Amino acid sequence: MPLVRSISSFRSIRAILIFILVLLVGIAPIDVEGAVQRSKKKTSQSAKKKSSGSKSASKKSTRSKGGSKKKTRRTRQRAVPLSALTVLSERELSPGVRYIQYRSNGSRSVVVHVISMDRTVPGNALRLIKGEDHATGLERLGDMAKRYDSTSDNQLFAVVNGNFWRAVRNTMIGPCVIDGEVVELNPYKKWTSAFIDVKSQVIIDTFALTGTALLGGRTYSISSVNRRNDSGVVVYNGFGGDNIPHVNTKEIEKAFQEAVKDSVFTDKDSTELALTKDVLKSEILRAQREANGEYPMVKVRVRYLRSPSVNVPFPCQVLSVDTGTVAMPLRGAVVSFPRTMLNGAWPRQGDTLMLTYSTSKHTSTRFMNAVCGTPRLVRNGIPKHEAQTEGSTGRRFIQDNLARTALGVDRSGNRIILAAIRPDRPEDGSHGATLQQTAQIMALLGCYNAMNLDGGGSTGMVVGTDHVFFDGVDPLTRRVGLGVGVVKLSKILRGPR
Repeated sequence: MPLVRSISSFRSIRAILIFILVLLVGIAPIDVEGAVQRSKKKTSQSAKKKSSGSKSASKKSTRSKGGSKKKTRRTRQRAVPLSALTVLSERELSPGVRYIQYRSNGSRSVVVHVISMDRTVPGNALRLIKGEDHATGLERLGDMAKRYDSTSDNQLFAVVNGNFWRAVRNTMIGPCVIDGEVVELNPYKKWTSAFIDVKSQVIIDTFALTGTALLGGRTYSISSVNRRNDSGVVVYNGFGGDNIPHVNTKEIEKAFQEAVKDSVFTDKDSTELALTKDVLKSEILRAQREANGEYPMVKVRVRYLRSPSVNVPFPCQVLSVDTGTVAMPLRGAVVSFPRTMLNGAWPRQGDTLMLTYSTSKHTSTRFMNAVCGTPRLVRNGIPKHEAQTEGSTGRRFIQDNLARTALGVDRSGNRIILAAIRPDRPEDGSHGATLQQTAQIMALLGCYNAMNLDGGGSTGMVVGTDHVFFDGVDPLTRRVGLGVGVVKLSKILRGPR
């Protein structure tokens, strides 16, 4: 009996254990299934979000690929601040004049060609060279250097490009003065100029240049120089041409060739052909001059009695008075008046006419040369371009890596720096410079004040007869309106600083 009870008791316990186990096994699948279902729900929601994001990205990608709706912006290389220059080569051209080639730091390095001139060395001077010796002339730097060497007693060491110039008309933008004679009078916006005195001291500032003519006790304002813009008083000097009104001989030849096409000549008319060509050219010349607004003006031909300069009045003697076309006198000018302005009181031969050109700043300094550009790059030792202040807002002009030309002076004012930054050169990894990088370069070169000149395709430097960008070979570079040259004077000038 005890055994039976024991077995019965064991079976009861076993039954209880099995029941508990069944309960446990029965509950587990429910929990697992719930967890799986919850997991599936979360996975499903996550998949939906991913799918939604993928579709959204796909739509954006499709819109981007469309091209017509959205343009892909070109990524602009960030300009690297320049903090060091390494000398690549250096040589002395003359006492106080050195040519140095530098390369900047950084992965996008800049190659700079520099002329450094000590103006305290006797005979060292800056001189400006006008393209083709005419107000509207353009000339390649190499040709300009050769012409200057062949026509001047001074020795030219190097030349860089100067003023910006207007397309088509080819006139200088902003003030331009060469050897005391004003080539361009009117300022432009708030652009910077470098005015140069008789001792080649350079003053960089925002200058306005004005002129007056004193005749018969009456003072007349000069509205422009070497070109007529309105009905005011205009002064023409040697840069205005051999005759006033001046007509470009190239334009005459072009008009002549067009006229010849419309004319019929035969071989039997060889004598008349030559005569007819001469007459035809003469008629074209006459027609163009008469069509010029300058033709009917009263023109007073004068001879300088004192060398011209800025901020010092210089007297002139009246040689003749006429209308129509007049010849430019040697060492003189033609002062053109509207008839109504003189009121019949025309000057006579032998009368004195006083011309005065004045700057708005440094009015007591006698200036002999002036070049204009934009913007200011270094002011009192701080390298920061002032393009916006001067009215230049073009993004490419300011931010792109371009060839640049600049002029600067050190703190003493005795060392003058001319710099030409080479354009991109993929084979050696060098690049042009932004305006701010150009400012940094001029400061690194020791400039206390500096300004930007015409750049881009106009940038160039000729040392001796070699164009430094092309290892001496000039591959027909752009013609420019003005050159800034470093020379040794044949005669050392004496005068106030």
